[in-house]
Amino acid sequence: MRKLAVAVALASTALASPAVARDNSWYVGVGGGVMIVEDIDLDIGTAANAVSLDHRKGYDFEGVVGYDFGGFRAEVEVGYREADIRSGAVAAPGIPSGPNGGGLVTGSYPMNGDSNALSFMVNGMIDFGDDDGIQGFIGGGAGVARVSVEPVFAGAWLDDSDTGFAWQAIAGVRAPLSNNWDVGLKYRFFNASGLDLVDQLGRDVSGRFRSHSLLGTLTYNFGGAEAPPPPPPPP
Repeated sequence: MRKLAVAVALASTALASPAVARDNSWYVGVGGGVMIVEDIDLDIGTAANAVSLDHRKGYDFEGVVGYDFGGFRAEVEVGYREADIRSGAVAAPGIPSGPNGGGLVTGSYPMNGDSNALSFMVNGMIDFGDDDGIQGFIGGGAGVARVSVEPVFAGAWLDDSDTGFAWQAIAGVRAPLSNNWDVGLKYRFFNASGLDLVDQLGRDVSGRFRSHSLLGTLTYNFGGAEAPPPPPPPP
């Protein structure tokens, strides 16, 4: 009976504490999910908020390579996000009513096209919790992004892109599937300000791109220090 109790205790310890090797190791990961783009308010020349673009829900994908120092992680990330434009609210001075730069119109109109951002970021993350269970993390990153805004109304009124500084805030949870594999859920707020574009009529157009994403992630850890052996059975 005593041997059975010892065996059950050891088995319970093994199930509750899987051998996880995250600390002091490299990792790679991928993620993808849904994204919401905040309305993009565009200035035309000196006219502030001359156009406001409303978007449908979009998608966001990422790939990361990082190193886990134990409690803190540093990583590089490549991300791509895109959402279709649903409509636009246009104020003075207006946008062309025809494909060849016809008369300027104002008002609210259905629109086609999309907005997208390709980003290259460096992130830092602080982890909370034990490696052998659900672990939370918060962090942020900074880098560069190429943002393209392409609303279509009676022609390609605006079809331009700009590259500049971007930053993001990140929070999420992750849990081990095995010694090397983790799954997670991540929230990301992404911001690229100071967009400088040129429209069909040669006018300066400026604005910013902001998005909120919820991503599922899958991470492979290349290993680190071996987990300590289970305690010996009681005498």
